[in-house]
Parts: sequence; structure tokens; C-alpha cells
Amino acid sequence: MKIQKLSNPKVYLYQLLKEYGFTEWDDIKDLLHAQSGKQVFSKTHRLLKDRDYLILSVIENSRELSTFEIPKDTKEIKHPIKLEFNNIEIPFDNKNDQHKLLNNLIFDDSNTISIDHNKLKFPLTLRKWQKGDFFFPIGLHGKKKVSKFFKDQKLSIFEKENTWLLTSNNEIVWVIGHRLDERYKVSKNTSKILKIKL
Repeated sequence: MKIQKLSNPKVYLYQLLKEYGFTEWDDIKDLLHAQSGKQVFSKTHRLLKDRDYLILSVIENSRELSTFEIPKDTKEIKHPIKLEFNNIEIPFDNKNDQHKLLNNLIFDDSNTISIDHNKLKFPLTLRKWQKGDFFFPIGLHGKKKVSKFFKDQKLSIFEKENTWLLTSNNEIVWVIGHRLDERYKVSKNTSKILKIKL
């Protein structure tokens, strides 16, 4: 961290942060050498040590609702995040035609998923992650705790706090913007796809 190399880092930190209401300047200086996750608070802001960075953020006055329900046949939601939903029927009895259609439909990235609609139980739910949450990341062939997945993805504390989970019947379907759950992927037996775009 470059500021550590300055002759009097406390003075520089004061100049940078004085307008944000901090008063515990020794604690802020100590953040330079603290472990990741250490925080100092003012009435309006928090300062977080995250690896080699100090990250400043506003303390929200009102906390987000813990869960948001998404009814069946929803086309779009705009809060707490924007998601678009598209149902796609697989009409063919011919397996070759079905296979070709599935291959053409599944071109997803981290911001778009295709789910086997028939595996879902509605309403779906949006929520933040909780201690003990786990899922089966597609392509990894096994169960993984969400906290370990976040660590492997090298997400900052703020990124973890701002990541939403899409769930069905209390099972994680999608760590939104990151990874689909293996249990809900489209297969050759899929007759209806729900495509969701972030």
C-alpha cells in the first residue's frame, strides 16, 4: 500500500478522510497494517481494509428487505436488481431437432442463465447469502459453500455483500452474476427453458 511508505501516513489519511466524519484516527492508521476485513466507522461512512486497499463506502440508512419473491410468469423485475425472464418451449418430438434447438439456445455467460423450468418451484426468491449456504456450481461436480466460492473468486467484502442469490424451494439456483447450480441446468430431457438475464 503506497500510503504506508509516506513519512507520516496519519496526516495524509486525515486529509483524505476528514470530510467523512471519522474521529478515530489511530484506528484508521492501524488499518494500514490490519488483516483484511477490519473496519472503522463514522456516523455516515465505513472504511474497510480489503487486501492491499482501503475502501470507503456510505452506510445505508435503511437495510434491504431480506427476501424478494418472483412469481411464476414474471417477465421482468427492476428491484432490488434488474432481471429479465423469458420462457422458451421445446416443441419437438424429434430428439435430433430438440438437441439442435437446445444447442442453439444455450449460449450463456455469467450474466445469463438457462434453467430447466420444470425443476423450479415458484415463487422464486431473491436474497443475500447467509452463513452455511451451499450450492453445486455447474462444472465443478460437487457441493461448495457459497463463502468458499466467494473466496475462490477473490470477491471483496463489498462484492460479497452486494451479490444476490436466486433460490427455488430454499435451494440456490444461481449465484447471480457468477455461477449456475448444476441441479438446474438444461439437459436433453428439458421440455421448457427459463432464460434469465441480468
